[in-house]
Amino acid sequence: MNEIIVVGDVHEGVNFGFQIDPETGLSKRVFDIHNNFAKAAQFAIDHGAKLFIIVGDLFDRTHVSPTFRELVRRDVIEPLARANIKVWILAGNHDQPHGNRGTSIDDFRGYPHVSVYRKPAVERFEVDGKVIGCIIIPYMHPADIAGLVGESNREIPQEQLFSQGQEFLKQWIHDRSDELNTDFKLLLAHYYVEGAKLGEGLAYPEVLPGEFSFRKDMVPAVDLAVFGHIHFHQVMHAQGTEIVYTGAVERIDWGEKDDKKGFVVISPSEQEKWRFVELPTRDMLKINVEVTAHDDPTLKILDAIPDVTDKLVRLEIEIDEGLRGKVAEYKIAERLNGAFNYDVHWHEKSGEKVGFTSYTMDPFELLRKFIDSNYQTHPKREKLLEEGRAALKEVLHAE
Repeated sequence: MNEIIVVGDVHEGVNFGFQIDPETGLSKRVFDIHNNFAKAAQFAIDHGAKLFIIVGDLFDRTHVSPTFRELVRRDVIEPLARANIKVWILAGNHDQPHGNRGTSIDDFRGYPHVSVYRKPAVERFEVDGKVIGCIIIPYMHPADIAGLVGESNREIPQEQLFSQGQEFLKQWIHDRSDELNTDFKLLLAHYYVEGAKLGEGLAYPEVLPGEFSFRKDMVPAVDLAVFGHIHFHQVMHAQGTEIVYTGAVERIDWGEKDDKKGFVVISPSEQEKWRFVELPTRDMLKINVEVTAHDDPTLKILDAIPDVTDKLVRLEIEIDEGLRGKVAEYKIAERLNGAFNYDVHWHEKSGEKVGFTSYTMDPFELLRKFIDSNYQTHPKREKLLEEGRAALKEVLHAE
């Protein structure tokens, strides 16, 4: 069918602190992500795709373990080579280094069917007799944008580099679009476009304060714009151009627990230019329970827990002060035993104290208070808390 498959935000190599295989050191959760990525590649093979595009963040870091590089090579890069499908890899914010240092995505440059893009580029190719023109904008750090501005021989004060960088990139993109005399124009980029939907309560926000972003007027009048970077699949419009975020291939953060995951299929010769193909995801179940002095604490919590088989579960318990000691926690653990992984978060409601101060020796509560006191506004607060809890569990349960 000569379609174009676009996936984004795979994040191979992301760390999970549970379900660790002692032989490989890998969490079973990473295979939920990897297997979906491999399913997208197999879809391209089964449908005779012309091109397979990774629109940023193939890897979770600039350098990942050789194990993850081998998984991608074995299950994606080489099968696509055998099917004569070209692969384009755009650098995303997670796998784009500062400066010109090598990265894990560069490991695939040796394959003749693979092209890696770490700087803006323009490509042309043919699909079903139509000439496709692609404007490729990988993620660039502010310093790299400044470098592009510098290459234009402009004298720009440091404090204006952000806005001037946007103007420079806008002009570059629009000029390239005007120069493309093709049947179908496609913009590929890895950026936050102002106005895109962001998840609430993300422990790992994709967009950080002060990050270089796209204004809507930077998007030219092309047939389609496909973006990576935001993990939520969504559609926007700017200057008459449809902007599609592929979204991630699996749920990575609890803020994504209800989001559909998949990839985008582009059909330049069809009336319907693109469609979204959904991939299977592991269920993420968040359970909120409030326990008061009028309740049987254990029974109230048990009654709130549905079937958790093979699901990722987060149990949030708000409980009146002094009641936690009455909870038969082993029964809670038994009920949650079938989950793929579960975390229990206790939030003890303290009554007002007069004339004395309340203390706690609960190590998990002490950890939470420490994190709240020192890292309340830190973008990775939840990650610090999660890893701290995991370390405490390991120490406290050590024989």
